[in-house]
Amino acid sequence: MSYTVGILLAGGLSRRYGSPKAFAIAENEFFYERAYNALERICDQVVIVSRPELLARFPSEYDVITDLDWIAGQGPLAGILSGMTARPADKYFVLPCDMPFVKAAETDRLMSLVEDSSDITAVHNDNENIPLFSVWNSRVKDRLEQELSGRQHRVMKFMEKVDTVWIESSEIHQDPLVFRNLNEPED
Repeated sequence: MSYTVGILLAGGLSRRYGSPKAFAIAENEFFYERAYNALERICDQVVIVSRPELLARFPSEYDVITDLDWIAGQGPLAGILSGMTARPADKYFVLPCDMPFVKAAETDRLMSLVEDSSDITAVHNDNENIPLFSVWNSRVKDRLEQELSGRQHRVMKFMEKVDTVWIESSEIHQDPLVFRNLNEPED
């Protein structure tokens, strides 16, 4: 049986949002709490990757880390590698905090569709790829480190270089809005 760590990405700058998205609220819960709840039910452990200035805002019962020094603040790939380095596992379920409508049913369904032969399993629909709602095999860690060392920070570009399997979002949930990424506060 494989060991799975959830990597909750909660360190973005939230420029368009205007305040840290991890602490935005949907249905009376912080975004990070919603993502954490979606991950904890299917993962053996969950680690939150955030920025140093936000660490004190998370309750002490959460496992919160920051990016590795040499890639601090360099985007989602940096957060993923930091999580992989800090918490060794066989698989990593990646979920950003700004997808607050993903729940445990969706994470469970995606996990059930992962094949051990794929490096990354991610979601797409007719309009877009959703690369950060995904499961990463630990074997991509060295390649990810090489890419970041070479200053390659683009998630999709990395995913093109490894064996990425794309799952149609309707196989996970019929409503594509469940997978939307909130970049601006909703009215």
